[in-house]
Amino acid sequence: MIGIVLTGHGAFPNGMLESVQLIAGEVKQVRIVPFKEDQDKLKDELEQAIKEVDTGSGVVCFADLAGGTPFNVSSRVAATKSNVKVIGGVNSPMLLSGLFQRELHLDDFINRVLHDGKENIKEFAVNKKEIEESEEGI
Repeated sequence: MIGIVLTGHGAFPNGMLESVQLIAGEVKQVRIVPFKEDQDKLKDELEQAIKEVDTGSGVVCFADLAGGTPFNVSSRVAATKSNVKVIGGVNSPMLLSGLFQRELHLDDFINRVLHDGKENIKEFAVNKKEIEESEEGI
């Protein structure tokens, strides 16, 4: 099973895990690594979290912002490991999808969660035609 590490600025990773657990229930093989200010401490904590969730199928570090410190530090750690990938810009649909796809090959997992994360970004738009039709029946 693919291990998951959630990282981000401040309380972001804690909130993300809490949110998905309300929907999916308790999850295994997931660690959170919040970033406060110390990059060296973040690196050490990421390395430890990766070690804890790695069972041989690979690990994906989900970071809040592509290009942010948690993403950059995760990427530097992943560059030294063949079975660790990093995704920046995590959202709830992406993470939820990943929690249910953890038996996939690591590359297939990455493709699936990126697809699902992008596909679930929507804008609310009022359908004026439906509103006008419903108002005619009043």
